[in-house]
Amino acid sequence: QDLLEIAGNAMENACKWGRSRVRVRAAATGPDRFRLTVEDDGPGLPPDRRDEVVRRGARLDENAPGSGLGLSIIDELGRAYGGTLKLDDSALGGLRLEIELPQAAA
Repeated sequence: QDLLEIAGNAMENACKWGRSRVRVRAAATGPDRFRLTVEDDGPGLPPDRRDEVVRRGARLDENAPGSGLGLSIIDELGRAYGGTLKLDDSALGGLRLEIELPQAAA
């Protein structure tokens, strides 16, 4: 359920800001970890503001719909499971969100 919350928030954010393209990938990064990557072709996010947007309720654009909780939920849930969140520039032109998490035990 938490993974669905993480993935859903990441994709919803990309769809909200992307102009026409969103790319989602999931891949193992080792025997017990995996990475979810969500990219868009939107306006992106300046590097100096990326830490700011993961704070609960932080919104950089007050004119856009949303509560400002999506990225903070991804970050909080990821850290609760021993994961890491990274925001970077996307090759598509917008934002690339990567979250690496431990794989669930089978």
